[in-house]
Amino acid sequence: MKIIYFAWIKDITNFHQELLDSNEIKNLDELKKYIISKYPDLKKHLDQEILRFAVNQEYIIENIDLKKNDEIAVFPPVSGG
Repeated sequence: MKIIYFAWIKDITNFHQELLDSNEIKNLDELKKYIISKYPDLKKHLDQEILRFAVNQEYIIENIDLKKNDEIAVFPPVSGG
C-alpha cells in the first residue's frame, strides 16, 4: 500500500510517500499504530484526532479494512478561504 504524507506531516516523517508491503496492517486502526511506532512525533496529533485520512481519494472517518493496493493519504485539517 502507498502512504502519502501532506503539509507539515511530511516534515515529521521526512517522506512525501512510502510503500508498505506488510500483511500485518489490515485496517486503518492498525495503520495508525504503525505510523505511531515509526513516527512517535505524530502520536499527539493522532491522539487528538487532528490528522485526517483518505483511502483511494475518499475521506475516511471510521476504521475500515485496507487492501495491499490502497493509497492512503495522511493530512492535517483543511481550512478553506
